[in-house]
Amino acid sequence: MRDELITEATRLVKSVGVTAFSYGDLAKQLGIKAPSIHHHFRVKEDLITAVAERYRLDFNALVAAIPEGLASDRLQAYADLFATTARSEQLCLCGAVAAEWLSIGEGPRAEVERFFADQLDWLTDEVAAGAASGEFRADLDSRHVASLVLAALEGSMLMCRAGASPDLAADLGALLLTMVGPDAE
Repeated sequence: MRDELITEATRLVKSVGVTAFSYGDLAKQLGIKAPSIHHHFRVKEDLITAVAERYRLDFNALVAAIPEGLASDRLQAYADLFATTARSEQLCLCGAVAAEWLSIGEGPRAEVERFFADQLDWLTDEVAAGAASGEFRADLDSRHVASLVLAALEGSMLMCRAGASPDLAADLGALLLTMVGPDAE
């Protein structure tokens, strides 16, 4: 039951956000009574912490599964992960939780911070590898480019909510790669 609660809460957070659903909504979706959720998650903060942790670990596994190769191909595959989520009319879970920063507790905040740190580390390494191989400009600050990429991809998901093409993340990935290429000086 704990696994089912996390799975359904993940869907709800990615669709409507943290504060827009209650234990009653979650119970109704699963055909159980709301008080039974408290057996697994005493308070909603505990549930959202577990949801964010699972999402972080699952997303890291998807990133780790990106095939080795050119940094540009790996970064485009990374952008495609965001496009896939946008096409399902959902948001990156940690982006959705971060949007409600002032109304979430310390547990979810810590998991979201870990998620973004993990993503920035991976992106920084990829940009640095691309610069070292001559695929990207050598004068790039890898961490700043990584931040730009992640911010653009997270923002693209919000724009999709407001009517932008669900392919915006993939398109931005391609554009960003053009901007950091050796000929973009």
